[in-house]
Amino acid sequence: MENTVQILDSASKSSVFRRLVRGFAVVGMSAAVAVSSVSVPAVAAPSDPAPAVLEVLDEHGAPLAGEELRQFMAEEEERNRNTAADVADDTNADDANTLALKDTIVKIANAEKGNGEKPNGSNCTKYSKMCVAWCALFATWVWRKAGVGIPQYPFTGDVYKWGKRKGKSYGKANLKKATKGDVLLFGTGPSSTKTSTHIGIVKSVSGSSVTLVEGNSQNKVRQVKRTLSSRTFYGGSHP
Repeated sequence: MENTVQILDSASKSSVFRRLVRGFAVVGMSAAVAVSSVSVPAVAAPSDPAPAVLEVLDEHGAPLAGEELRQFMAEEEERNRNTAADVADDTNADDANTLALKDTIVKIANAEKGNGEKPNGSNCTKYSKMCVAWCALFATWVWRKAGVGIPQYPFTGDVYKWGKRKGKSYGKANLKKATKGDVLLFGTGPSSTKTSTHIGIVKSVSGSSVTLVEGNSQNKVRQVKRTLSSRTFYGGSHP
């Protein structure tokens, strides 16, 4: 028998049909079950819409009624609630994992405050075997130690470009997206060392101010509070 559905509320036609078809297996019906419409009263106002009144037929064409129909609808509603709960649990888990990662990044960065170059002025640090300007080396060292799959970059612009490829970077018009654990990029753009000049790990954001943990700040790791401004930063990236 062909499956059909005719409901006065056309906006909900397809969703009701899908819900019923999914529910057939719950009450042991075959794919031959048909759904048809019966008359309904005038449609209520959008704020209190009248539910569609349905007649559900089994594979033999006999309508479900009474307790069988109530059981069918109750079990389908329970199935929908469980599906929604599963989606919510996944979302909450993702949020919890993200927050835990950001907390770990800040914890690692904080623990490095005061560490610096040996000897002073040499650009030689524990964060890399390269004795070069090391603010980006420090930031990516922290991210990697926290579990972020990023290469250890010596150039700040490469951190922004990495985030861009991953869909994690944001430009100067969206600096309000910055949250703890992010990095912020100093300068005007990622094209060269003349335009991308420094990097810091976000410890916290408060209004128009941001607290950063920065490597190679006066030759050591320092906590610095700055204005969250496009005059200072050309963008940032989530880990």
